[in-house]
Amino acid sequence: MSDSLKINLAILPEDGLRLRFSEGNAWFQGCFAGDAPPEFSLVSADADCLITRSGDTIYVRGDLSAQMSRECSRCLEPATISAGGAFAYTLVPEKTETAQDLELSAEELETGCYRGDFIDLAPIICEQIVLVAPMKFLCAENCRGLCPHCGVNLNTGSCSCRSETVDDRLAALKKFTVKK
Repeated sequence: MSDSLKINLAILPEDGLRLRFSEGNAWFQGCFAGDAPPEFSLVSADADCLITRSGDTIYVRGDLSAQMSRECSRCLEPATISAGGAFAYTLVPEKTETAQDLELSAEELETGCYRGDFIDLAPIICEQIVLVAPMKFLCAENCRGLCPHCGVNLNTGSCSCRSETVDDRLAALKKFTVKK
């Protein structure tokens, strides 16, 4: 894991710290040590962050651009997609709370805690990569997928399967008529 993402708050400049970061899949998989990693590979991730401070509160604002690869959800061919966007994160000092104080409000969902004089941006950037990843990876927006009957990739060929295959369990309904 990259030590360049560990920020010493004691020497954080008053006008903030600009951090540019670029990593690949080995770093990304390392972020999930012990946990199950996402089902995609990270080709590359580029982040440009500004870390500022107001009292004990740390603000992280940045832009993320990532390329991810996985098999296409429709045709199962390899697919690489680009995703990204701006993000903002707030870090406050960790404090002990009672169980009744643990309910989070909507504004606290983008807030994390830090302990001591160092913060690690790696978990924040990994979280942002997972958040921008699409639920379905597509090789192309107009991907035709696989034939549900014979499995032919409809992007590269065609098949002779009938498109109006009727489920045998519903065949009796074909004879059903409604009297008016």
